[in-house]
Amino acid sequence: MNTNIRTLAQKLLTTLALLWLTTQQVSAQPRISIFFDHVADIARQEKITINEAAQRVRKLGYEGIDVRVSMSESQLNMLDSLGFQHASAIADINFVRGEQPEATRQAIDFMHRYNYTRLLIIPGLLPENASPELMDVVCARVNAFVKEANKKGIDVMVEDYDNPRSPCFNTLTLNHLFAASPQLNHVFDTGNYLFCGEEVMPTLRHFRERIRHVHLKDRKAMRDYASLPMGTGIVPLKEVVCELLRSGYDGWFTVEHFGAPSMLEYATKSIANVKAAWDECQ
Repeated sequence: MNTNIRTLAQKLLTTLALLWLTTQQVSAQPRISIFFDHVADIARQEKITINEAAQRVRKLGYEGIDVRVSMSESQLNMLDSLGFQHASAIADINFVRGEQPEATRQAIDFMHRYNYTRLLIIPGLLPENASPELMDVVCARVNAFVKEANKKGIDVMVEDYDNPRSPCFNTLTLNHLFAASPQLNHVFDTGNYLFCGEEVMPTLRHFRERIRHVHLKDRKAMRDYASLPMGTGIVPLKEVVCELLRSGYDGWFTVEHFGAPSMLEYATKSIANVKAAWDECQ
């Protein structure tokens, strides 16, 4: 009897181990997303419909979509029908100018109506030589919005935005924002840290605990605004992916190359390079 029980127990453990390995293999795939703006660029450049452009993007392997809270319901329904998952929503809420009750209400209503949970906010641009007091006011407005959104199950994030007047331009300003708003999280944009003159890997490690979403953007050189297909410039793509994987990151990787002369070509190269980097990190 004891031998039989031991044998059955071993078989059960073996089966559970195999099931676990299968689950790991299924989940061990990068969650790669693209901006809807890029889909629209593909439609314009290739002279096809938005629906056709979205279908091409899905066939490339993009599973997620990053949208703006100003988008039409018909466009959102079309993306859902093609199987795009809700990577994030983006809202321009100019907290530099004021509390923005209408814009904040629109963003929260959108998140609930269309079942998005991650919200990237663009909080406006500070005037030249803005005072520290104004930055504190902006931080307080952002924090108040984050608290309200969190109560409704919305994860609010800011990125390292590529404009020196942004309240979230570099490590210094982001540290200020995060200190003022403990519940605020980070969209880590690989190219924008280069744009502000900072190295990618040190900033990634510095902000790792805040990172809930990643924008994979490549650059030709530091402080150069032009974007390239991911993995063809100076961003250490493999190092970024491996570091995030080792630290347990399981969120979205959104490729970004606004202004691409051939968005479809850039999107094709980017997803291939991201997947290759992911495979090398396994």
